[in-house]
Amino acid sequence: MRSWISGEGSRCQGAGHGGRRVIRILLVIAVCATAGTASSAYAGLDGYNKGMLGFNRWVLRHVMEPVARGYNFVMPKWGQRRVTALFANLSGPRDIVNSALQWKPRRTATHSKRLLVNSTLGLGGLFDVSYDWFGWEAPPETFDETLGTYRVPLGPYVILPILGDSSPRHMVGMIADGFSDPVAWFAPAFYYSSGKFLLSGTNLLASQMPSPRASRAEWDAYRRSRFDFPRYEIGRENFIADEADSVAN
Repeated sequence: MRSWISGEGSRCQGAGHGGRRVIRILLVIAVCATAGTASSAYAGLDGYNKGMLGFNRWVLRHVMEPVARGYNFVMPKWGQRRVTALFANLSGPRDIVNSALQWKPRRTATHSKRLLVNSTLGLGGLFDVSYDWFGWEAPPETFDETLGTYRVPLGPYVILPILGDSSPRHMVGMIADGFSDPVAWFAPAFYYSSGKFLLSGTNLLASQMPSPRASRAEWDAYRRSRFDFPRYEIGRENFIADEADSVAN
């Protein structure tokens, strides 16, 4: 993805019109994709979803978790926290834009301050000094939530390969949020997005593991709980409830 932002005033003005056109297009796509589905949020998809859920759990158990174990061995917990902070800081522009679109000026200001301070004093976002030093924090904001505040329905619940729980509105939101990542303006979109997803997912799994030097009891507790999945119906309802809570807040 290429940035449409420029330092020249005339180009910035044209970029603003282009950005608004993109938002309008995404709104239309979201409305069309979810129209008529509110009363039947997952009818006809349960068979597919259950099959995809089984596939995703197999990948998690036999591919992603072993990779994360190796990552956890070579990357210390301190380094894992730095990766988490870095990805959170890269989401700063997304949070700012969506807070503004949802008419949340105070939250927009908080996200703006966090991005500025963490990108400078926090060495590009490796350290969350805005929270550690000043106590500034705000929940993340996504275009999925923005669409929800404009009463765009969630649409049918669907489980995507590898990506997991989703819906038409959620998918449109992910695409729109991709435009707000500053690195994606300059890096090849597919390779950057894939690499970011794999690294962030691996880092997340590793961060939930004990340290390689942890006691046997800690590792035994992790092994007992690592694949303790909820039933499909519970996972589906949890996703729908989480989406509603995110929009409400």
